[in-house]
This record gives sequence, C-alpha cells and structure tokens, in this order.
Amino acid sequence: MSAYNLTGSASIEEKYATGLLPQRNNQQLFYSDTSCRSNLTNLSLTSENRRILRKTDNFFYEVLPIFYNIEIQKQIFNWLKILDWDFPISSVKNIFTHHLFNYLYIWKLDNQIVAYSICYFDKNISHIGYVFYDPKYSHGDLPIRLVLQFVIDSSDKKLDYAYLGRFANYKKNMPNFENFENNQWVKY
Repeated sequence: MSAYNLTGSASIEEKYATGLLPQRNNQQLFYSDTSCRSNLTNLSLTSENRRILRKTDNFFYEVLPIFYNIEIQKQIFNWLKILDWDFPISSVKNIFTHHLFNYLYIWKLDNQIVAYSICYFDKNISHIGYVFYDPKYSHGDLPIRLVLQFVIDSSDKKLDYAYLGRFANYKKNMPNFENFENNQWVKY
C-alpha cells in the first residue's frame, strides 16, 4: 500500500478515478490499494441484489448531513469492541468531524439504530467510506444491504460512479462492479 499526499491540483474525483482512497486520519492523504466501485451507467440489479433487498426490507434508513454526538460515539465504540475491530474511537470521531465525508445513513429496525454508513456525495461520484453496525447482524444480509442501498441511491442521483472503498469479496456482487488493477479499472 502506497500513500500519496495530494494537496495539489488534483480534484477528489480525479484521485478516486486513479484508484486512490482517502486515509482515515488525514483527508489530504490518499493511498493506493485494492479500490473498487460500481459503474452507474445502465445500472441493473442482479437476482442476488434483489434477494438482499427482499431479505432486508424490514430495515429503514434516513440520509442526513453528517453529524456526530456522544450517543453515536458510545454506540459505535460498543459495536467495535464486540466485533473486535481495530478502529480507534479517535479515528471514528475524525471521519465524522474532520474528513471529506458529508452524509450519514442511519439504519433502524423497530425504531432502534442498528447501523451507520459514512458517505461522500459529490456532483458526479460518491464513496461509502465506512460502515458500523450492531454485531448481531454481522453474519446476515444487513452489512451487504448498507453498500447496495448506497449504490442504488447513487444511481438515483444520476452519478457516474459509486466508490466502494477497498476490495472485499462480498462487494463483487454489487451491480456493475469494477476494481482497479494494473493502473486501470477492470469490469468483474
């Protein structure tokens, strides 16, 4: 993984287009890793995508301008501890308060918050940067739905690409999936 300090003239969109991702503790620092995205041109959902939507239709979400408070901090801290994720709470606070991310998805089931998605939306692109969820849903369809809904919403906004962050196997099932390898975007 290589890091690049890109404070120069490259736009955020240009950085993403070259496969770079923002570092979580410094929004000016981007790095090269296994970046992936959904190409939103002629987006069509697969049968697996539709199955995920059906299996999670009891979850509701709202999208708000990003904000951070002590309740969010406590909830995410507890989830991270149970999931045993190596993600310091100081980094969580940073991505909410001092980063390029500008929207927050809040997911609920029976009026209880069960997940958060931290996202960036611009005029042409979007990026789902981080997801945090209640550990009891870690082996179900909800984590996949968080990303899938983001892709669908990005398509509804007529954006060009929905960046999905680092490659993970489950992301291959996202519509029009592409990953960055050998300095180019490759369709899966």
